Amino acid sequence: MRRGFGTFVVLTVAVLAPTACSEDEGPSIVLPSSALPDDTGSLTAPTGPSGSTGEAGASGPTATIPTEPTGVVPSLPPGSTGNLASGQAAVSVSGDVNANKAMPNLFAGVYAPPPGGMALVWTAGGTDSTTLGLGGLSFTGTQPTAPTLSLTLTIQTSATIASFTSTSGECSITIGAAGADQVSGVFTCSDLVGTSGEVVDASGSFAAQG
Repeated sequence: MRRGFGTFVVLTVAVLAPTACSEDEGPSIVLPSSALPDDTGSLTAPTGPSGSTGEAGASGPTATIPTEPTGVVPSLPPGSTGNLASGQAAVSVSGDVNANKAMPNLFAGVYAPPPGGMALVWTAGGTDSTTLGLGGLSFTGTQPTAPTLSLTLTIQTSATIASFTSTSGECSITIGAAGADQVSGVFTCSDLVGTSGEVVDASGSFAAQG
């Protein structure tokens, strides 16, 4: 496997949720994480029917999710609406880390159909720190990760907690359904490098609905 990837922010979500459905339960550690941290260390996401942050800089009500790392939150286009209420995701990783994980909880569900934006985070819940995050501009079809489309993944096993971020094409994301109150799709990643140097291949699915 090659060991290269674009530097970006690893997201970790602080989760207090019901016991997750997962294959591997590791140490009782809950790491704070999120999909899209801002420069102050928090995820700021637009809420309400007309309270999004536009590309021209207009702002409305925000919801702040605590995070550890720093980074930049992609702006949602003017008029972006929609907070999805529930969802589920699953991922399989192989390589330096091996696991099959289910994430039945949608922790963050800010989403607007194309041309809009999204900041979505699924979690395993309980004491399992496994999370999947998607952030950037919404779309249909297949696109590689890029500075405007990020995929973040944290996997907890009995032996380790590994975190990965893709913003340089290591992952390919396909979105089939992208309606006003739902989004779903699949992803695949090759030679995804973790923060501690782990290298994995990954694939999975995701869905969220209002």
